[in-house]
Amino acid sequence: MTLTFDRNTLGNRTLAPVLTAFVLSGLLGIVTEDSEAAESANPAQTEYGSPVSLSQEALPVLETPFTPYLDTDTQAIMIRAVRFQEEGDHDSASELFAQAWQIARVSNGLYHQSLIPIVERMITSEVALENWQAVDNKYGLLEHLYRRLYDTDDERLESGLQKVSSWHVNAFNSNIDGKRKEHLQQARRIFLARLEVAEHTLPETDPKFAFLRESIQLTETYLYLMSERYIEHARHNQRAAEYGLVASVD
Repeated sequence: MTLTFDRNTLGNRTLAPVLTAFVLSGLLGIVTEDSEAAESANPAQTEYGSPVSLSQEALPVLETPFTPYLDTDTQAIMIRAVRFQEEGDHDSASELFAQAWQIARVSNGLYHQSLIPIVERMITSEVALENWQAVDNKYGLLEHLYRRLYDTDDERLESGLQKVSSWHVNAFNSNIDGKRKEHLQQARRIFLARLEVAEHTLPETDPKFAFLRESIQLTETYLYLMSERYIEHARHNQRAAEYGLVASVD
C-alpha cells in the first residue's frame, strides 16, 4: 500500500516527514479494526459530508425508544420524535428529544440509563444537521452518563466509551470542525479509559488489548508530530540541511 499524506493537515506546516504519513495511515484504520464494532449505521447517516466516511461504530446503535424506564408521556414524545427523524425532519426531532430528555431527568433522576437512548437519538439528528459542536457536546454528555452509571468492571462502560472514541477519531480523520488536535487528545484519553476497563473485564489474551495499546501509541505519536516542539525541531533540521547544501555547493 502506498502511503499518502496531505501536508495541509498540520495547519499548512510543510515540515512533517514520511513518519507523519505512516502515523496518519495507522490512525485511519484505528476505528474500523475494532473487533467489537457495532453494526453498520444507516447509509443516509454514514457521511460527514466530507471525504472520510463514518466507521461502523461512529454513530450510536439506536435502541428502540420503547423502554420500561420511560413514563407514558416521555414514550409518546419519543415516538413522535423518532417519526420526525425517520422522515428527515431533524429540527423538529431535536426539539422533541430535548423535551423527552428533560422529562426523563425529572422522572428518573439526573443519571439514569433511560437517558442514554435519548442522547444517542439526539446525536443522530445533530449529525444529519451537521451541527458538529452540538455533536461533540452530546458525545461528551454520553461519556459522562456512562461513567456515572457504570464502574470500570462493567462491560457496559466499554460499550459507551467505544462510541465516544469513535467520534473523536472520525472527527480527527475528517477534520470536520477544525479541531484535530483536540479530538486526538480526547481519543487518547478515551482509549486509556477503555484499556482500564479491559483490564478489569477481559482475559489478558483478548485481542482488544493489542488494539487499544496500538491506538494509544498512534495517538501519542501523532500528538508529538503536531506539537510545537516537533515543528521547531523539524524547522531546525531543515535549516541545517539547507545550510549544508549551500556550503557543499560553495
